[in-house]
Amino acid sequence: MKFLFVLLIIPVFSIGQTVHIKDDKIVYEGRENIPGLSAEEIYRKVQKALSGLVRNYINDTRSVNSVRARGELKLKTPYTIIRTVSYFITVHAKENGYDYKIDSVFFKEKVRGGKEVTKSSTEVLEGISETGRVVGETEKVLNETDMKFQRLLALLRLEINKS
Repeated sequence: MKFLFVLLIIPVFSIGQTVHIKDDKIVYEGRENIPGLSAEEIYRKVQKALSGLVRNYINDTRSVNSVRARGELKLKTPYTIIRTVSYFITVHAKENGYDYKIDSVFFKEKVRGGKEVTKSSTEVLEGISETGRVVGETEKVLNETDMKFQRLLALLRLEINKS
């Protein structure tokens, strides 16, 4: 009976979001296939899309068919706290698709009227090993961050697929 219960409850836990972790850091990387588009067309669309999708977009470097930019995400918080996520996104256009990577993720938190505290993604991920309220807050922050990164990647794919 216990075995059956465990089998039935597994899908409930597997549905939740999880940030992508590589070497104890938050990193999203992958490849999107877009048949029928040249690398130049994809690169042009990527540049246009990123400037509209990324909050506080700052183009860091450009090379042939590749762009690396810095951006921010604003997370939901009570009025007294301001929390943002700073990151770099790199997109390299190729024939029939592009490679992307989101890395260098940092969390900034400021209590209104106070000093800003910056934590690397590694420091935030350490909060998962804590107990009590800390783990709950950390999990909320990581879930919201994951949803926002997934949304950014989906909107980028959508913008590039537009004719």
